[in-house]
Amino acid sequence: MTGGRHDWVVLDSEEAHAQVVGDFVADGVRRGEVVLLAGLGARAERLWSRLRRAGVVGAGWTPSATTPVRVVPPDPQRLPDEVARAVAEGWPGIRVSGALTGPGVAPFEAVVAELDPPVPLTVLCPYFRRLLGPGDRELLEPMHDTEVDATAEYDDGVFRLVRDGDVLHLAGELDSGNADALRAVLRSSLRSDGAPATWDVTDLRFLDVGSADALVAAAAGPPGLTLRGASRLTRRLVGLVADRYPGRAVALAEPDGDTASP
Repeated sequence: MTGGRHDWVVLDSEEAHAQVVGDFVADGVRRGEVVLLAGLGARAERLWSRLRRAGVVGAGWTPSATTPVRVVPPDPQRLPDEVARAVAEGWPGIRVSGALTGPGVAPFEAVVAELDPPVPLTVLCPYFRRLLGPGDRELLEPMHDTEVDATAEYDDGVFRLVRDGDVLHLAGELDSGNADALRAVLRSSLRSDGAPATWDVTDLRFLDVGSADALVAAAAGPPGLTLRGASRLTRRLVGLVADRYPGRAVALAEPDGDTASP
């Protein structure tokens, strides 16, 4: 590839894939680009759900040959035709990603390196760590511009916790039986400056009563806790739990950035 960006990322879980590739797709859609995704398989629905929760696509949305997000054949030799089609349709930019599920260096790499469309081309190659063998990283590094940082505070394949500045992003499923995950959230919520903790729970698909109770009791005060992106069910659950602890300050961030008590 002689123009654009060709990046890669090493992933530790399916939650990491949905988060990192989801952000890549969402950024492309918001920029008015077309996004081509190959090799998703059964993980596609998890990705669509994340895009719906983020407000990138609407309820009931599915990809097609005419939508900005498209599923393309997993055969790398078909990719140049898909890129040429997007160029002919007049898209101002093209993104390519998906899932690389074979061992070692993917055959897509050689094909992508030869792509040179007349519009910006941004590629993200997502590798799963469990499929990389000795020496693969050394082969992959010179093929790409940048390795995307997918470091997590905690990731057990079911629940994932990522820090972005002062905000903690909770993704997946969190229940009271996952003591390690609960401890990770509480440990990461401690602020040395005494400011309230902020959690983005947009991608938290499940939260049981026990874990909500433990987290609100420990993390909500003082100085307090702010939740962003809470679903209606999570808002209701946190509100009921917070009522048990009058001294705990919990605020729910509204879409416009304002906050309200649960």
